[in-house]
Amino acid sequence: MPPIHIGKYRIKIKNPHFIDFIISTFKSLEIRLKLSIIIVAVVVTAVVLFSMPVLMQQEDVLKEKVEDSSRFIARNLSQDVKNIMLYELTGVDDPGGSVEEQLELLSYTGVAGLEFAFTLNKLGKLIVKPDSCRARIAFDSSQVRKLMQLERFTAQTNNEFIEYYHPVQVKKNGNPITIGIVGIVFSKATILKPIEKTKRLIFYTAIGVILIAVMGIFFLSQVMVTQITDIFQAVRRVREGKLDFELKPRSEDELGQLATEFNRMIKHLREKLQMQKFVSSLTVKMIQERGGSRMKLTEGKRHNVTIFFSDVRNFTMIAERLEPEQIVKLINVYFQLQTEIIEKYSGVVDKFMGDQIMAIFPTGMMLQSALSAAIEIQKKIVILNQERARKNEVTLDIGIGINHGAAVLGNMGSRDRMDYTVIGDIVNVASRLCSIARAGQIIVEATPLKSMNSRYKTTRLEPIIVKGRTTPVEICQIEYRDAAFA
Repeated sequence: MPPIHIGKYRIKIKNPHFIDFIISTFKSLEIRLKLSIIIVAVVVTAVVLFSMPVLMQQEDVLKEKVEDSSRFIARNLSQDVKNIMLYELTGVDDPGGSVEEQLELLSYTGVAGLEFAFTLNKLGKLIVKPDSCRARIAFDSSQVRKLMQLERFTAQTNNEFIEYYHPVQVKKNGNPITIGIVGIVFSKATILKPIEKTKRLIFYTAIGVILIAVMGIFFLSQVMVTQITDIFQAVRRVREGKLDFELKPRSEDELGQLATEFNRMIKHLREKLQMQKFVSSLTVKMIQERGGSRMKLTEGKRHNVTIFFSDVRNFTMIAERLEPEQIVKLINVYFQLQTEIIEKYSGVVDKFMGDQIMAIFPTGMMLQSALSAAIEIQKKIVILNQERARKNEVTLDIGIGINHGAAVLGNMGSRDRMDYTVIGDIVNVASRLCSIARAGQIIVEATPLKSMNSRYKTTRLEPIIVKGRTTPVEICQIEYRDAAFA
């Protein structure tokens, strides 16, 4: 991995795989943990960015004040010991008193952080007060010479102390001459104690803010994650085809609005699913193939299809004896049986018309499939009627008409209300064949049967006259009583 440049700094990542591991681990964490980590990082960064300049400025101000105080103390001490040092060097004009007394007086003033004070003259004589601090300081000849070269107040810092030096000077021929050094030594820890106290205060405040922020974000993330989890579970249920539920919005924010919109989508899907039950699967498939684009009435293609019609015999007389609710319940039993068998043989129920079904077999061995479906329907209805008769329930019988040939699959209706269905002469013929079929009978136009090797026995019936045709239509009856279902 190439090095990263930040300003003038060049950072080289030695182990990029570890970085990738951290990133992948972070991505796999729960949202509440991610939010907590991000909040902690933001709080820590904010505390550092805002506190460090303040601390640095406070430290500079404190050092400046200590330096000003030390300069004042050192200057006064320098004046107090000047004559005494001069006497010690020349032996003239004993001023009275001593350097020790001046240093003792300074040590008793209680200046915050003052560890000790000392004087050093040109001869190397060192006086330190308090005496207990004598071991902390010692100068060799080279250091003495270097200190005697000081011309102004000077500060020096090490790990333990902040040391201030002030030259003791007298004038000779108008020129200042350094005859000694006054030193004041402060404890660095004591001087910077307010800074350390402020650092601890900032640290504990940051810890408190982080804990409060983490608890707050954990609570908020719990609410958010719960709503997200609800939506996730809802999406999974929709994927499984379960639409009989509704999300409960837990807030009025974006997640709450998302839950509300999700409920609207579920409602729309339920409505769409229910509406599809009122539209033939052929129509639904056609709409899907066109991607939901707008249909035109002129659309349509010529296909060879098989048309299937079934109709309940003597339904009018039966309906006269029953209540409307009973009629609906009764007819739906027979419609359900027929629909399942038609779809089993790749047929499509085009529409229900009163007590009649129109179905289309548009693919494969269409005529063969329609005949197999018709035979199975008639045989299953016999079994169903036997069961219902044992229960003293009303039974129905149906007649079936089937025709095969060329027709147009297309849109029929108006611009705002269309039906995708089959149109052609074979539809009229199949409907007529159904109308003349007796209970349990299957009638097919004879011509299409000649083109297939039908394994079913047929019986020729009298030709019929169909409106619109100049010649009679040859028809036959399928003898299915001993035929297999396939």
